[in-house]
Amino acid sequence: MTLKEAMIYRGENESTLALTLATRPLDVRRWCKPGGLEKLSAQRLQQLAKALDGGVLITEDGAEFELYGGRV
Repeated sequence: MTLKEAMIYRGENESTLALTLATRPLDVRRWCKPGGLEKLSAQRLQQLAKALDGGVLITEDGAEFELYGGRV
């Protein structure tokens, strides 16, 4: 699933996720675009995974989110 799909599933939006990660909503918006996660550091990907209670899978096609548990 994409970052945007994971955010919707968890009830997050750009502003709330940015607040959790101590960044700007503009950054989160950029990450939601195709290929936006590919340039992020491993540390930032870990922060995203923790904030959304899931994991990030790095594939040939880019990065995908895998969420744990049910809806929050």
